[in-house]
Amino acid sequence: MVFSVELMLMIISLIMMGTIFFTLYRFRKVYGVIYMMALVICRMTYASSLILEKSSYLLAEKIFFRAIQQTSLILMIPCFILFVYLLINHQKTLKVGWKIAIFSPFISWSLLIWLDPYLHIVYHTSTLVDGQLLTVRTLYASSFNILCYAILAICFYHLFRYVWAIRNDFRRPGLFVLVLTSLPFVLEMIRFANPKWSTQLGTLSTFCSVTGLAILFIILKTKFLAIVPIAKHTVFDRFPESIVIMNAAGEVMESNAQGIQFFKLLGYSDIYNQKASELLTQWAAWQHLTQTMQQGVVDIEVWIQKIKKMYRVHVYPLQIGQGSVSLLVDITEQQRQLEEIAHLNKLKDQLVAVVSHDIRSPLAMQYQLIELLEEDRAHFDRDHQEIITKLGEQIRHTLTMSNNLLEWFRSQRNDVVLRPQVLLLADVVEECCQLVALHCEMKNLHVVNDMAQDTYVYADREIVSLVLRNLLSNAIKFTQAGGMIQIKAQSSGEMVIVSVRDNGLGMEEQQIEQLFHENQMRSTTGTAGEKGAGLGLLVSKQFMQLSGESIWAESAVRQGSVFYFTLRGEK
Repeated sequence: MVFSVELMLMIISLIMMGTIFFTLYRFRKVYGVIYMMALVICRMTYASSLILEKSSYLLAEKIFFRAIQQTSLILMIPCFILFVYLLINHQKTLKVGWKIAIFSPFISWSLLIWLDPYLHIVYHTSTLVDGQLLTVRTLYASSFNILCYAILAICFYHLFRYVWAIRNDFRRPGLFVLVLTSLPFVLEMIRFANPKWSTQLGTLSTFCSVTGLAILFIILKTKFLAIVPIAKHTVFDRFPESIVIMNAAGEVMESNAQGIQFFKLLGYSDIYNQKASELLTQWAAWQHLTQTMQQGVVDIEVWIQKIKKMYRVHVYPLQIGQGSVSLLVDITEQQRQLEEIAHLNKLKDQLVAVVSHDIRSPLAMQYQLIELLEEDRAHFDRDHQEIITKLGEQIRHTLTMSNNLLEWFRSQRNDVVLRPQVLLLADVVEECCQLVALHCEMKNLHVVNDMAQDTYVYADREIVSLVLRNLLSNAIKFTQAGGMIQIKAQSSGEMVIVSVRDNGLGMEEQQIEQLFHENQMRSTTGTAGEKGAGLGLLVSKQFMQLSGESIWAESAVRQGSVFYFTLRGEK
């Protein structure tokens, strides 16, 4: 009766193994699972032959079923080796030749087991005692078994390192799975050490399918085969950038296909377990970030197949003290484009410099000549006076537009150097008033300089002069003949607010809102038909922003306009 219950339990255990096999079949495309399925098949064959051995009575039958058991156990070793290898080194695919080389010694020993009745290499004796088969191994068999156990120990060591290095939420269930997986192998080692317990331990080993179900339950509950392979082998490997993960000891424990290819092109055929001090010797900053597990960004230069490439390495720490992740982004094309843009900007600056000299200088000379003619226009007849007036307007317009355009180009450069100094503001205002005096006289405009003589500011003289000239030109343009323009300054804390007021046409609120917008740049014809490019106020605003100052306007239709800008007071 006891034997029947035991037999029934062994059959149930066999069914459990079948359940494990068909569950694993769902994940057959995951790295290494195919060899895990082979392990389960070997285990099912082992359990079936053990049941048949216990049910048989003849010595020859028991020896036959014992040979099946031993063959199953032996073939589990290469399957376990390949499973561990593919799980840990999922990027590497073994060639068929290597797989044959791994299976060959174990298949050869299995053949010796089947030929042992003739060769006597595996067993000295095989006897039947109380219905149980007792065997005495030869020295060759014992040595081979010890070698197999040593291989298993090495495999479990690498599995332990792999499980210890994964995420915390997978580490604990992973260690449980590792302990439960090792149980059948431990029983086989005890069985090897004490052959008298062979039958009892063999039966107990068969019942390890219960631990197999426990392993399966843990794997399915934690979604280890569903989450980890998708994250590591689907998303991870298909990520377009190179990813290298290092542990706290500075060793490479994981990398995607792009990362492996990157180092392979640099001459490293195998980067797993390589230290950062060996791989990253030529990039000290990158090596320092990985060793200290700090977050940072490093640009590195790499020569691959005699081609210079640039990479930006983003280093992120894992959980405190657990290692780092390096993300390599190829910025070669981006760097090339930046260099090309820098080269084009340099050409543009050179062109602006040439234009500044070759256009502005002749225009300035013409401006001076036309001013001389305007001063002596009383000596000319009426027709010539009209020509001189029109010519003066055109030259002033062209010179102003050229100056503003060139200053706008200058404001777009990143290397604009400001030269602030202490200025007597009244001197700068007087100088600007002198420049527009003749224009105001021709239009019969009165300029009032209410600037206090003791007002000092800390600013770039050229910028202050440029802004004042533009605001004065704008006021002259939109003020009718006989009008007035007033310039004054008022202290406000550490700032000085300069204002240019006119009693001209004025503006609507919508016009004021669009006044300093780069996208709304437009020019309106002045009271005497003056034209412009609309650049003056935009250039003034940009230089004010470069100086850290502000500029704004207030206006009402037919009530004139007031333009304000701020300057820092004397330091």
